[in-house]
Amino acid sequence: MSTASSKPFSTFEIPPSRRDIDKIDFLLSRPALALLPASLRPAARSFLAYLATLPGSAPHACPVCASRAIYLAAPAGTYRRRRDGYRCRNCTKQFNVLTGTPLSRLRSEEKWKPWMSYRFQGFSQERIADFLDISDKASMTWSRAFTATLAEYDSELYRWWEEHQSTDISALTTEAEQALEQCITALTELRTLTDRHCPYCGSSSTQLVTSRRATEYQCHDCGRRYNNLTKTPLANLHHIDLWTDYVRLLVAGYHDNEIGERLDLSAALAGLWRQRFLQILQARWPLLAHWAIWQCSRRRVSQSRST
Repeated sequence: MSTASSKPFSTFEIPPSRRDIDKIDFLLSRPALALLPASLRPAARSFLAYLATLPGSAPHACPVCASRAIYLAAPAGTYRRRRDGYRCRNCTKQFNVLTGTPLSRLRSEEKWKPWMSYRFQGFSQERIADFLDISDKASMTWSRAFTATLAEYDSELYRWWEEHQSTDISALTTEAEQALEQCITALTELRTLTDRHCPYCGSSSTQLVTSRRATEYQCHDCGRRYNNLTKTPLANLHHIDLWTDYVRLLVAGYHDNEIGERLDLSAALAGLWRQRFLQILQARWPLLAHWAIWQCSRRRVSQSRST
């Protein structure tokens, strides 16, 4: 996965006093459109450009009668107007480029593109409100307006985006599915790998000792014993037979209580596993960690609204 700047929008600095700073920095390191299928990324880029340029553009036709016989009647700045005002020669109605659109009542146009970019990155409306210094109410209003605009702009991108906002388990993109299979393969092979170098001294001169939970070794150079999990986030975790099922549920966005019920894990153990597995996903399969965090957040928000 390519590395991206942690400050994608230099105009809008992230407040230094924020919660979950490590997780936010990790999420900001993700390319803005990495969660979307590759086939939809051009449409998403086009939509972001549309939000950035629309307020300063000119309408092509009257929003009331669709006549193209229009003219500039009141430039921005006259009579305290924020946008150029146009008049239709056919129906004589006056309007601007946003009249009749879901964006007509929104302000702070310079923040529209950053807001939607952060949204495509998986951040919540509340978190984006903090980032861009707008109210939670305004952020919710923008969400509805941008979603309605997206539905008109590109129906395919809109359908995919809306499907991934519900409590239903969403299908992964091709890239995420491939990363998940690689992760599952690596976890499965932990029981059979027999060539790990010593994590203490780096020596390859080792001897297999036993193979109970994960293959164990004796280092000939430093004399220490270790296994395939030593000095990894998964060290000292048990129930290795449940790990592949756990990762699939984690990436799909299930929260700890749901996972605990499905795999018969205590709440404390499910919480510990989330911390440990997210650590290893962030290090080796960051896209899966982004999916896990995003979908868990979406499911939590959606469920709280439905209760």
